[in-house]
Amino acid sequence: MRRGVDLVTAEVESAYASSDDPVERLRLCINAHLRALLLGSDAVYVLLFEWRALGPEASKEIIELRDQYESLWAGILETMIAQGVVRKNVDGRLLRLIGLGALNWVATWFDRNGVHSLDAIGDFIWQIAMDGVINKGVQA
Repeated sequence: MRRGVDLVTAEVESAYASSDDPVERLRLCINAHLRALLLGSDAVYVLLFEWRALGPEASKEIIELRDQYESLWAGILETMIAQGVVRKNVDGRLLRLIGLGALNWVATWFDRNGVHSLDAIGDFIWQIAMDGVINKGVQA
């Protein structure tokens, strides 16, 4: 489980650092999360779906790791809100929870041989963000 968190964290941090444009960063981070989730090891699946089967001590540790990862996303979204890239009336916490929930749920239905590639799915999710919460006229 720790490997799963480390993998997805490294992928998203690398994607974030690869661009200075906050909107492009969001797209890159969404796709990085999906790639780490679906093209990496099965450790991420274990993290997403099996952590509740852990004992209290191990569960506490994994929840702390998950919270650290979610704080990375919280920082990304809070920065975008502070820059005016995301509309001010958007609840950043709710956006993070719903966004990560949507991304993580892809693991339950994604078909590598299906009609939609992983990048196409990520870009679709990004387009939903663009249409729903991004101020298109703001230059960060």
